Amino acid sequence: MSLLIMALAYPAAIALLFYFAFYRPLQQERRRQRQTLQSLKVGDRVLTQGGLIATVKEVVVPEEGPTQVVLELAPGVEVTALATAIVQRLDTASVMATTEREDEAVA
Repeated sequence: MSLLIMALAYPAAIALLFYFAFYRPLQQERRRQRQTLQSLKVGDRVLTQGGLIATVKEVVVPEEGPTQVVLELAPGVEVTALATAIVQRLDTASVMATTEREDEAVA
C-alpha cells in the first residue's frame, strides 16, 4: 500500500513543483504586462522589446485587431508599434540616469 502511495506522490510533487517554479511566475508576469499595457497614457516613457526608449504620443485602439501605440523615439521621429512590443513603463529616475549615461558617452 505504501508503495502505491509513494508511486502516486512523486508525480504529484513534481507537478506541484513545476507549477510553482515555472507556470505561476509566468502567469504573474503576463498579468503585470497586461496591467501595464492597459494603463498606458500619452507622455509615458517606455522601453520596447527592441531596447528602444520612447515617449508614447498616441494610443490607438481599433475596433478589431491589436492595440497600437505611436512612439516618439527622438524629436520628430515617430513610429507605430503594437502595444505588446512595450516591455515596461520607465519611471523618471531611470530615464534620467539613462539620458545622463548617453550624454557622458557622447562627450
